[in-house]
Amino acid sequence: MRETEYAFAVARVRANEPSLLTEDDIELLISAGDEQSAVRILSDRGWDEPGGQADIFTLQADKAWEMIEQSVPDAGLLEAMIIGNDFFNVKAAIKAVFSDIDPESYMTRPCLCSTKDIITAVTENEFSILPDYLCDCADRAYHSISGGESGQSAEMILDRACLETRLDRAAKAQSPLLEKIVRLNAVLANIKIAKRCALTGKKTETAYESMCVCPGLSNEALVSAAYSGEEIKDIIKEAGFPEIAPFADGDFSTLEMKCDNFITDMIKAAKYDAFGPDPVVAYYYAKLAEIKNVRIILSAKAAGVPTAAIKERVRDMYV
Repeated sequence: MRETEYAFAVARVRANEPSLLTEDDIELLISAGDEQSAVRILSDRGWDEPGGQADIFTLQADKAWEMIEQSVPDAGLLEAMIIGNDFFNVKAAIKAVFSDIDPESYMTRPCLCSTKDIITAVTENEFSILPDYLCDCADRAYHSISGGESGQSAEMILDRACLETRLDRAAKAQSPLLEKIVRLNAVLANIKIAKRCALTGKKTETAYESMCVCPGLSNEALVSAAYSGEEIKDIIKEAGFPEIAPFADGDFSTLEMKCDNFITDMIKAAKYDAFGPDPVVAYYYAKLAEIKNVRIILSAKAAGVPTAAIKERVRDMYV
């Protein structure tokens, strides 16, 4: 696909970038007296509150994806950015059904598969109505619980399928930026799985079954290092992420923040591209980073977390 075919979409995201929250906006939110004060600041910056505060985040992500979907020549190429929400919705629906509660309020957007279809598939145990990338893993996850296995087993099935589906879609997206972001997320997930399995005394087979196949990353080396207590930073460096390698052996929260900030560095660089899908990908991930920061701040305000502690948790901003 010719890069110039994205010229309109790039122009559209450039026009929308001024609406993104800035570092100053985040500082203002952090310094707000309480949660409601922060919500009012968001309202002044154009964040609507349609049906309660929980809807704020969904609406913002929905708007961003809708704009992209309308602007790009083929939205299917960028589906790796939102397809993870389909797997989340399947997971939420299964948990809700087995807990005898209504799954509708746990669905998230934007997504590719109709949430109505997902709920119907789970409640009626009829997974053939789901698209190919969902039906098998949803069926296996459902029956792992109904067959007496733990909910953790169901999550393992869906999480691995999600990561591998995203990797596959990203590899076809003609966006080096999207492919690298998705691969970084897969590397992060495999690190956490290997180390958690080692720490909780699970068999190495459980770790291998839970980890996705990620290009450039040796799961065997990762599992071996995690179970023997060796450092894994060199393995992550060899996988193509020297920027996060120094943090791979630390705590998960720091590693996750460093990964988020590295993604922000990548999308800032893409900001100066004139053509191709990367600037569009950058805008959407900038929006996701913005939403994550707002969620962190509002949750912290609700819990009475001190301002200094909130500042330590927020991620770097795109603008």
